[in-house]
Amino acid sequence: MQGPPPPPREEPRGIPWSLVGIALLAVYALLIVLLNRDEVAINFVFFSTRISKLVLILLCLGLGFAAGYLLDRWRDRGRSAS
Repeated sequence: MQGPPPPPREEPRGIPWSLVGIALLAVYALLIVLLNRDEVAINFVFFSTRISKLVLILLCLGLGFAAGYLLDRWRDRGRSAS
């Protein structure tokens, strides 16, 4: 007769690198917000305004993402037509 199976051995836990990475990204994002709070003058084609640097950075990121998305779709449409 055999006795009950031995309890499973617990593996030693290492450093949770994904959690460390998320924490570093959160600190980095907080620093971006805190260091880019001051306002700058921006001239659009038809008007001028003063906005925070962070809003300007997000606006540029959004415009760049939209342009890349539209150019990718335009390129794909050209490939499918040939």
